[in-house]
Order: sequence, then structure tokens, then C-alpha cells
Amino acid sequence: MGIGIYDGLKDAAFILKESGKIEQYREILEAQEKMLEMQKRIAELENENKDLMGKLETKGKLIYDKNAYWEISGDKRDGPFCSCCWDDSKKIIRMQPCPNPAYYSCPKCKNKSILVYSEKEGGSVIIEDFNRFSAI
Repeated sequence: MGIGIYDGLKDAAFILKESGKIEQYREILEAQEKMLEMQKRIAELENENKDLMGKLETKGKLIYDKNAYWEISGDKRDGPFCSCCWDDSKKIIRMQPCPNPAYYSCPKCKNKSILVYSEKEGGSVIIEDFNRFSAI
């Protein structure tokens, strides 16, 4: 639809220019410019809307547990994801295990969480005497 209007304005501008109606020609050029600006703004708003809808969907699936966020989908639990990155900029960044398997670290902001997986016990355990300033 937008391209058809643009092409119509372009044809009208050509006819006005050829017939020497410079003022009307300039008005058509301004209308074309405004239309292109509006199309650009519409595309920006559509992208922003898509991004916000994705974040809203993700937020509905996240729970905060054991110093990190986890994504719940049915009976599956995925994570841990950095709480600092999500809380600050709504970015879901997967935390990576540190050399000490009790710690997880965010590769983006370097936030640390403590989480010990015990596959035999089928879950995770928080260590109560966690010192976030200790050497890892």
C-alpha cells in the first residue's frame, strides 16, 4: 500500500515538474519525505513492539530461585540466567559454571551466583555461608 502511494506521488511530482508547477512539485516532494519518515517510524515501532512482546512472554516464564532466574516451560526448568542482566536490561544471559562447580558466573556482567547441582539428589542446593567477595 505504501509503495503504491509513493509511486503515485512520484508520478505526480514528475508531471508537475514537467509542466513547470514548481511550488506544487515541492509540496509533493515534502509529502514523499514525510511519508518515508512515517514508514521508518512505523517499522521502528513494530520492531519495538515485537521486542517488548518477546520480553513479556519471557517474563511470564521466569522464576527467581537460588540467586538466579530460571525459565519454566511445562515441567522443564532451564537456567540459571543472570538476575542482574535481566533486572537491569531485560537480557536473558545464561550463567556459566566456574572452575569451582559451586559457582556460576555471568559472562556479560561477571555477576556470581552460588549453586551446586547434585544430580544424585535431583536438585540444587544453596550454600548458606556464601561470600560473594571470596576468590573464585
